Amino acid sequence: MLRKQDEMEKQQSDQAAKNGFVFYTVALLVWAIVNQITSHADGGWAYIILMGGVMVYAFTRVYYNRKVR
Repeated sequence: MLRKQDEMEKQQSDQAAKNGFVFYTVALLVWAIVNQITSHADGGWAYIILMGGVMVYAFTRVYYNRKVR
């Protein structure tokens, strides 16, 4: 049965999510830039996925900040 996370587990989970988000953001950004340089095209799918993830992150932050107030 699942139990509620304590503060340390929440902090570890938040840090892991942050590290994962930073990693995939940097990886997709590098991929989009390399794709732009090598093929002289737009960023392709990497750029679309990157911007989608950043938008979800930003809207989620705004939503929860307004919910707390």
